[in-house]
Amino acid sequence: MAGKNGFFSEQAMANLAREALEDLQKHGLSPIELKRLQTSLGEGNVGEVYIISGLLKTVLDEISPGASQKKLLQIYQAVEHSYYSLVDLSRNLCDVEVWQHYKVAGYDSFHSYCLGSLELSPAKVQRLKLLKDHHLPRPGKARPAQLFSWLFAAIDLMANGKGEHGSQ
Repeated sequence: MAGKNGFFSEQAMANLAREALEDLQKHGLSPIELKRLQTSLGEGNVGEVYIISGLLKTVLDEISPGASQKKLLQIYQAVEHSYYSLVDLSRNLCDVEVWQHYKVAGYDSFHSYCLGSLELSPAKVQRLKLLKDHHLPRPGKARPAQLFSWLFAAIDLMANGKGEHGSQ
């Protein structure tokens, strides 16, 4: 389809636009709008039709019945990623290799590093250490209720040291 210079010929672009219109027809675009785009394509407005068809497909995808499920799945994945990142942070702060960095930086312990360099209170240092032992479900296996339960327990633990699940 692409020529020697890497660009599509006008005929190749027209074919792409026609394919996009066929796809829109399958996705339920109104016959009036479909006819308008076909007329515009016949008038030689290939680029315009191709761009508008892409935008319309995006809109149809966003208002489809499955779109809200997709958004919820993205939220659940973000929550899961957040709590794994929090626990990973906690574990990495207590890691032996990181501990060697504390020594090189002039601190004799993780605790003194957190107090001096990170300017955390002793209570927050302890809470951060507790988070590393917080029970985590297997990635991708937790139900939404478990994800949010864990997240709020972790927030509670970090806020006042009293997580619902404790350090399992």
